[in-house]
Amino acid sequence: MPVLYFFFYSRGRQESVVVEMEQYYSWLDGTPVENKSLERGQVVGIMIDSHPDARPESGLSQAKIVYEAPVEGGITRYMAIFDSAQTVSKVGPIRSARPYYLDWLQEYGSGLYMHVGGSPDALTIIKKLRIFDVNQFYWGDYFWRSTDRLAPHNVYTKSDFWQKAVEHYQAGAGAFMAPDGWRFAKTVDQESTASPLNKEITIRYNPYYSVTWKYDAEQTNYVRYVNGKKYIDLDGAEVRARNVLIQYASMKTVDEEGRKEIATVGKGEAKIIKKGRLGIGFWEKKSVTDRTRFYDPNGNEVVLLPGTTWVEVVPKDAEIEVTN
Repeated sequence: MPVLYFFFYSRGRQESVVVEMEQYYSWLDGTPVENKSLERGQVVGIMIDSHPDARPESGLSQAKIVYEAPVEGGITRYMAIFDSAQTVSKVGPIRSARPYYLDWLQEYGSGLYMHVGGSPDALTIIKKLRIFDVNQFYWGDYFWRSTDRLAPHNVYTKSDFWQKAVEHYQAGAGAFMAPDGWRFAKTVDQESTASPLNKEITIRYNPYYSVTWKYDAEQTNYVRYVNGKKYIDLDGAEVRARNVLIQYASMKTVDEEGRKEIATVGKGEAKIIKKGRLGIGFWEKKSVTDRTRFYDPNGNEVVLLPGTTWVEVVPKDAEIEVTN
């Protein structure tokens, strides 16, 4: 806990008093925040393109949490979670909604959801559940299209726009109430493990698309690579994660477009990657609105390190390679 030292003089002698100051932490990533009002900020979830024509993306390196899961066409898509109070100048390219991302979004209370259209099932869910939704098709003032890329890989937003949406339309979505978040250590050094060091973890989503997380011991985090190339945002920032959670889930193709159905509620195998180590465990989500939690083999909830977390949702037969 932070401390303040106050010095005063009594009868010509210097004396000191130590006062402990209460510290507050973000519920999204466990990092310190300035005051209690910032502990449980409004969530913004944004669908981000991962198509080769969309790279490099903008804003991924600043997200608090990122979900990556398969969509049609043999690629994945991201949902980046931000605290609405963050200042982010550009996020995107933004793409369409899918039902399983909505299941994860609902874990964060009445979070704002920003996207460009969506599958029929996703749009039905948004309407039925009255999700706090900003769809570019109807709310174009909260987005812009860049002129240096071709559609559909050219739609962007920024924090000024989502803050305006929260300010103007929060009442219609209901007061934001942050549910309980994941467990975080207070510092990176607080968490230790005796398991062997793993330098790289590669996830092969398919023969043409692989994600590698390489451990940086000096920074105590992981650098992201896609198909062997370091992943860098458009502004030059490396995409890094303090924690990587691999969530195995049942998946199937549900229509002629190749769209997926992914089981988000239930229980399944998981791998927990942090501080250069890979642990085996399981995930569990008891209902659509319940938080997906990650546990060790003994059923103890995993304690994450403060910082960005990536959730890699993979099929049950996904190939994972570990380099020691």
